[in-house]
Amino acid sequence: MKKVILTIGIFMFGLLSTSAQTEEKVSDAQLQKFAEAYQTVQQVNQQIQQEMVTAIEAEGITAKRFNEIYQAEMDPEVEADATEDEMVKQKAALKKIEAMQGGVQEDMQNKIKEKGLTLEQYEKIGAQLQSSPELQKKLQGILMKNKTGENPMKK
Repeated sequence: MKKVILTIGIFMFGLLSTSAQTEEKVSDAQLQKFAEAYQTVQQVNQQIQQEMVTAIEAEGITAKRFNEIYQAEMDPEVEADATEDEMVKQKAALKKIEAMQGGVQEDMQNKIKEKGLTLEQYEKIGAQLQSSPELQKKLQGILMKNKTGENPMKK
C-alpha cells in the first residue's frame, strides 16, 4: 500500500533525503531558483492536500479519523478501533487519494524544472541546506523577500 501524503512538505523532504553528496558552492542565482521552486512545490502540496481532504470527507469520514485508522493499520502495536462502516469509508477514501497521487510527483518535478533547476540540482541544494546554517539563513532571507515582493538579488 502506498504511503498517504497528508503533511505539507512530504515531497520536499523526500527529495532532500538523498545520500551524502559532494558539496558544491550554491550561487545566489541557484538559491533564488531553489527558493522559487520550493515555494511552488509547497503551493502544489497545499492544493493537493486540500483536494485529498475533500475526497476523504466526500466518503463520509473526517481527515483526522482517516489518519487515525490509517496509522493504526500501519502500526501493529496500535489497535484499530474503527467500525466496519469506518473501515469501508477509509478504504474508499484511500483509493481516491492513491489515484490522485499518481500525477502529483511528476507535476512537482515539472514545476521544479520550470523554475530553471533539474531535479538533481534541487536535491543537491536541498541536501546542502540541511547541513549549512549559513545557506539556510540566505534561503530564509530570499523567501521573506519573495513574500514581500522585493527583488532578493538587489543589494
